[in-house]
Amino acid sequence: MPTPHDTLFRFTFRHPHHAGSWLRSVLPAALQRAIDWTKLRFADQRLLGLRLRPHVPDLVFTATRRSDGELVLLLVEHKSRADAEVEHQLLRYAVLLQHAWRQRQRRTPDIVAVLLVHGAAPAVPRALVADPFAAWRPNLPFVVDDLGHRDEARLALRRLTPLAQLTLNCLMCLRHLVPDAVPPALRRWRSLLSDVGRTDEPPDAPPLGSDAVEAIGWYVLAVTDVTPEALAATFAEILQRPEHSIMSTLERTYQKGLAEGRTEGRTEGRTEGRVEALLRLVQRRFGAVPAAVEARLRSATLAELDRFTDRVLDAASASEVIAD
Repeated sequence: MPTPHDTLFRFTFRHPHHAGSWLRSVLPAALQRAIDWTKLRFADQRLLGLRLRPHVPDLVFTATRRSDGELVLLLVEHKSRADAEVEHQLLRYAVLLQHAWRQRQRRTPDIVAVLLVHGAAPAVPRALVADPFAAWRPNLPFVVDDLGHRDEARLALRRLTPLAQLTLNCLMCLRHLVPDAVPPALRRWRSLLSDVGRTDEPPDAPPLGSDAVEAIGWYVLAVTDVTPEALAATFAEILQRPEHSIMSTLERTYQKGLAEGRTEGRTEGRTEGRVEALLRLVQRRFGAVPAAVEARLRSATLAELDRFTDRVLDAASASEVIAD
């Protein structure tokens, strides 16, 4: 089931207008110049022969090379917590996407992979230079936009759409804030919220207006403990709309999603804390934690983490801790 972070990320960045502004801000200059951004289109990966649901890329876009018009795929993955397997995941997606395009269109596209991460930094294993096998391992270069090493001032320097910048600010900041700090953060983003709330933008630049404001509001309520009343009052102040109309919309459209999102967000937080504690125990007991063990712990449910924790003292190896 997608987390509130996944939901907001896809809400904004499945639209080429917003995704393009973000991708151009993170890709190396040579790639920025080589891609014809006017041809950027969202690709429904289910149409490409990938039958791996729910294990499909978060987003895939098509574009073309400026030089010769050949196809380029932009593979985008979003992580709200560390994932030791992300490098292998992106490589697997790239291979399957190329295979699917060869099967369907007799074309082998170039692939550019981009990872957006916030929360803990992604665990990306790198081979030691002295390892004679390092050069023989398959790999896919990818660009990492790590919001854990960004701040609002640096994000503001990018040429992002207001909704793209506001979404990144929300992902980067909100889940770490106590309730009293949420309204001041939204006031800092006053100009972005006002721009996002406008409804007179071109039709090829959705989502805007009430849909976008409601998506941001739902995310705020899902990942923080700010009250709906405080949020509605803050939105009314910033957007210059009646508080009661904003409150009515939030309650009517997102009350059910709020309950689900809060439960999911809190469960995710508890799970992350348990995983980090268990990793420390395994490391203290057995030394360096194998990548496969770390990946299994990070994908475990709370019930499985309970079971793994009970085994730490009696297991003979790290692998026995996660044995089924």
